[in-house]
Amino acid sequence: MRDHLIAIPRVCDNVELAGFEPLVKGLVAQLHSRGYAAKTVAFYERAAVHFTFWLIRRHIDPSQLNEGHMAGFLFRHLSNCHCPGAGVRRLHTVRAALVHFGAILRGAGFLVSRLAKPPDRIELEVERFDNYLRDTAGLQESTRTYRRRYAREFLNDFFGSRALDYSRLTPQNLISYISKRARGLKPASSKVLASSLRSYLRFLLLYGQCEEALILAVPAPASWRLSSLPSVLTDEETRRLLAAFDRSTTSGLRDYAITRCLLDLGLRAQEVAHLGLDDIDWRKGVLRIVGTKSRRGDELPLTAVIGCALAAYIRRRGRSQGSTRRVFLQLRPPIGRGLTSRTIADLIIRAATRAGMNAVVTGTRILRHTAATRMLCHGASIKEIADVLRHRCLDTTAIYTKVNLPELATVALPWPQRGGR
Repeated sequence: MRDHLIAIPRVCDNVELAGFEPLVKGLVAQLHSRGYAAKTVAFYERAAVHFTFWLIRRHIDPSQLNEGHMAGFLFRHLSNCHCPGAGVRRLHTVRAALVHFGAILRGAGFLVSRLAKPPDRIELEVERFDNYLRDTAGLQESTRTYRRRYAREFLNDFFGSRALDYSRLTPQNLISYISKRARGLKPASSKVLASSLRSYLRFLLLYGQCEEALILAVPAPASWRLSSLPSVLTDEETRRLLAAFDRSTTSGLRDYAITRCLLDLGLRAQEVAHLGLDDIDWRKGVLRIVGTKSRRGDELPLTAVIGCALAAYIRRRGRSQGSTRRVFLQLRPPIGRGLTSRTIADLIIRAATRAGMNAVVTGTRILRHTAATRMLCHGASIKEIADVLRHRCLDTTAIYTKVNLPELATVALPWPQRGGR
């Protein structure tokens, strides 16, 4: 810090005497380890020193520090700053620096939230419900997310600020709530709402807090299976999407390999995100899919196209050599972290936008549908498609039989003629 950033000895001495210097050094070390550019690290270090010097001049000890001080520095002091050697003063840069520095301070036990409140009874109840969903029901995070949301909405709507007295719940309350709430939802979302409330009521029944009659009273919104066709990409749209990746760059190679996994094998975004280097068996030509939606381990063929795409990305060495064994990693700081399903969906949407298909592709689901439809058009049976998609029930796969209209046309009987006409 003293060597290359702050040329004013008074500032450095004050920061050191107040006990902030080890924290600033910790920030610098963390940023370097996460792959941030040297110029960015320098900016963030200057911002952290500026913030600590401001605290010292206000006689704020590290043990007294809270988030209110950070907000005051950003939004009141920064625009009127006359501190010596303050350096960068752009709000967005300083704010980004303090996000990282705040994490260092919290880790050292110095930064507390001034506005933090203990969780209210509804949040505690939702947390208890989530523990049940995870530990007893064994549900994945993606499923638990919407069940928590719908349970929270129901509790807030019915109880509000009152005590959680479940004896006040009646079947008519549940019917009225779902009827009102479902008006603004699609049929499929209405079914998710109803199933989430049933799940919550089963949780209450397990602990003797409600009667089974309440579970039976939850209506089942109408939603007919196989009533619609899944959206799929045409062959031309598929070519345009694949051509949207610049494979002369590391990110282009990574994103192309991800898209191949989604498009050729119908993998879910979460499965691609969790794909590990040890899950690729190059000799046997197999991809192992672990921790899927069904919590089963599966093996899928490593096709030549996918294998070449993965090998090109891995050989490029645009990867962090850290401890993670994930295949697909972030290429921007913090470098070395595995991608998330949300990140994968975003990169597919960006590629579709470059290809002029942003109105068609709104996520990764359409690539899974396209994979199934292509297999069907190339003669794969429903059972074979179900095995690749890892459907536990063939009825789930049956919707793709409606998409192959040319095949359906071949079995259509001609309209009977009457009277020789």
